[in-house]
Amino acid sequence: MLSPIEDIICGDQPKKKGIVCFDQMRVISSKVEKHDPSVLMVTSIPAGKSVGMITAEMAAAIAMQGKKVLLVEGDLKRPSLHEWFRIEQPDGIHQEPFKTILPTFVQGLDVLLPNKSAGKPIDVWLSSTFTNHVASWQESYDRIIFSAPSFHSGVEMELLAEGCREAVLVLQQRDKIEDIRKVRAKLEKAGCKVIGVVYQE
Repeated sequence: MLSPIEDIICGDQPKKKGIVCFDQMRVISSKVEKHDPSVLMVTSIPAGKSVGMITAEMAAAIAMQGKKVLLVEGDLKRPSLHEWFRIEQPDGIHQEPFKTILPTFVQGLDVLLPNKSAGKPIDVWLSSTFTNHVASWQESYDRIIFSAPSFHSGVEMELLAEGCREAVLVLQQRDKIEDIRKVRAKLEKAGCKVIGVVYQE
């Protein structure tokens, strides 16, 4: 049985899944690539599992362009990447949270799943080991992409943004212009430039 992401990319029938069809994501990813980001985060204004799937599709599309990509689960409270790839989330109660890097069915795409007891997000993003990990990943991968929770989930999101150079926003029709501007301002204040938008209907 195919995983949800594998079904979208390799399945017999084209599937939209109510988010973004993969052909459209390939176009979006090619435009994102023109900005040459090395560390990118995908986030939204409201919470929702769709960000995880959109980020996974984007990472796969970039890897299929011949890039070596590391997709990192950045939603430590409500992780979803393990569901989209149908990979067991590591237990590792006493392990350092960013150790489990696993290959996927897409050549050049690896996924990093923090263990179930990664700790408080604010402690993780403030730790020196996180900064060291990002620097180490940049030596091995062309692109590092974080699947991040809603930007309204707490101050820890601003800390994660400080570790990223660029961001893609997932927006819905109900999102208010004022909220979009506030999120963009916070991201750019953290040194994370918004380089793209994905509209979810």
